[in-house]
Amino acid sequence: MKFFKLATYEIYFLLSAAINLIFTSLIISMPVNAQTLGEQQQIIQSPVRTEQDREMDTKRKPLEMLNFLQIKSGMKVLDIFSGAGYTAQLLAIAVGPNGQVVAMNTKPNTALQQRLLAHPQSNLTPAVSDLIAISDGASNQFDMITIVNSYHDMVNASPDIIATNKRIYDLVKPGGLLIVRDHAAKEGVGKSVTKTLHRIDPVSVLADFEYVGFKKINASDDFLKNAQDTKEVHSNQMQGSQPEGFIYKFMKQ
Repeated sequence: MKFFKLATYEIYFLLSAAINLIFTSLIISMPVNAQTLGEQQQIIQSPVRTEQDREMDTKRKPLEMLNFLQIKSGMKVLDIFSGAGYTAQLLAIAVGPNGQVVAMNTKPNTALQQRLLAHPQSNLTPAVSDLIAISDGASNQFDMITIVNSYHDMVNASPDIIATNKRIYDLVKPGGLLIVRDHAAKEGVGKSVTKTLHRIDPVSVLADFEYVGFKKINASDDFLKNAQDTKEVHSNQMQGSQPEGFIYKFMKQ
């Protein structure tokens, strides 16, 4: 058996080439930096968004939301209880043609279908699933999962909210993010008003997702504050105002 002796410079060259190859492949597969303020404004001004979307912007605050999310081009995102696709379409514009957004509902949503018929987006895919499976496919597949103004609905609809949340944890990549935004209930009421007022206590949301393994890395309600909200009125029946909200950013470690 013969052994070949390599010179030091040859070993260095081979190692450098291998490291560069690995680094390049990682860069190609990773999302790039989050959008600037100007790019976020362009996302909101996109012509594919509907007039109804723009009317909702005052209450939904998409610029502040995008700034909180820090979406990156190329991300794969799942929007749970996506409804008509207001949030999902914003996300699809933000992740760009190399990214992907799945808009999940528990039954077909006519308004979402009409949205995509009017302005087809190859990177925005509607999906129908129950609240236990959530999404087809393997574990660790999404860079981000969003639940916007609908976790209280999930609590009402899921036969086992802990199983639902465990599946969400399973679907997020290690280091990936979960965003939960909802209408705030009074502190201490837990989940007792999710049906009557369509609100939820932020503390109970935090407890639910920390229980299945997520770690809270950021929280903000500054742009969702409303001092006039008594939190005693149904979230859809605020006259001339909007319900106070909250938003959490969790990470899967």
